[in-house]
Amino acid sequence: MSNNKWDDEHIENLLRDFPKIHDERPKEEVYLRLKNHRPVTNGKAKRWLPLMVAALAFVTFGILLASLLSQGSQNEMSGADQAEEQGSITSGESESGERAAEDAAGISESADEESAETFSMMEAQSQTVAVYEEDLENHALFTVGLTENAFVIPVSFLIPDQQVEQDLGAEDVNTVNLYNEYAGEIDEEALGFDEYHPYLGTISLSGQRVEHQLPEDHQYDMASAAIGVYTASLKETFRGAEEIAVVQEDGSLADFDQVGQLEPLEASVTNVAYYAYTTARGDIYVTPDYGMEYTSPTEAFNAMTEAPNDFHHPLIPGDMSFTVTETEDIIELEFSEAVNLENLEKDEAVRMIEGLSLTAKSFGKQVRLRNVVQEQWDRYDFTAPLPMPAAANRLEWPIN
Repeated sequence: MSNNKWDDEHIENLLRDFPKIHDERPKEEVYLRLKNHRPVTNGKAKRWLPLMVAALAFVTFGILLASLLSQGSQNEMSGADQAEEQGSITSGESESGERAAEDAAGISESADEESAETFSMMEAQSQTVAVYEEDLENHALFTVGLTENAFVIPVSFLIPDQQVEQDLGAEDVNTVNLYNEYAGEIDEEALGFDEYHPYLGTISLSGQRVEHQLPEDHQYDMASAAIGVYTASLKETFRGAEEIAVVQEDGSLADFDQVGQLEPLEASVTNVAYYAYTTARGDIYVTPDYGMEYTSPTEAFNAMTEAPNDFHHPLIPGDMSFTVTETEDIIELEFSEAVNLENLEKDEAVRMIEGLSLTAKSFGKQVRLRNVVQEQWDRYDFTAPLPMPAAANRLEWPIN
């Protein structure tokens, strides 16, 4: 048996297992034996017995001491091993914690950057930006009426003059050759619109008249709504032309099933009110309600406080009241209470300002806003009439 097994419990068990001594003799017999026993003469004392007892005691003590020392050593070794293991675990946990913290920090930083980038993209997508004359320096203005769910949304691109010259050469730049060159490059679905361009047939320019020669199998007249989308798209795409004629292959004016012969269109959008239109993917544009013409700017501005349908939304908050004064060239809109543009979402404020400017432009006039807290805000100077936009809803070119 190994020394480490000699513990107190084991010794007690050994003592407990010793046989018990029983004397079954009658007490009388024992008494008579003691009485008749003759004294024994003590001889030489047995001195080895105490020595043996002492030796046994010493051996027993040695065994117990060795056992205790062995257990202590094992406990110390076990404690050291546990401490080392615990230290290793703690160190591993610490290193793992540090790595986890670094990973978490990296993930958090990446998430913050992604969130900031996403917010920036969302802000850029939701904020409409009109094109002004000052933006046209060294650029050609390319406008096109895109469509979604039978609605027309006017958009504009600024193409660098250098690219236009490279693509079109020395010929005069106009809406027709810009359209014929670049309409096919517009990925309408990527922008969130329906596929509609380029038009079927041939687009040409005769003087200041744009002609769209239709093929026999066109479907622009399949329904009255389709005709409305088609004509509104033509007007937004070829702004600046004197008129737009839709002709057949023999050059005569086209006959549409729903309306008969289609008379030449005026290549402009006039006397309308502008509203906010949100596409299916959440982009917001400023667009007119093509189905309604107004008799005066005052009527149009008042209409901009209410939604004309479920798809167009007002650009002027309903709680803003105002008065309108018209002169020959200027429309003055004065708010009844001072308007602090900083209390509005920036993109909402920009859309309201641009919508008012575009609405005034459809009447051939500029607008001046009065009782605005800020005299200068963003690119706008409210101490004078606002500049007339050249086009609405600028999108970036080239299209990625």
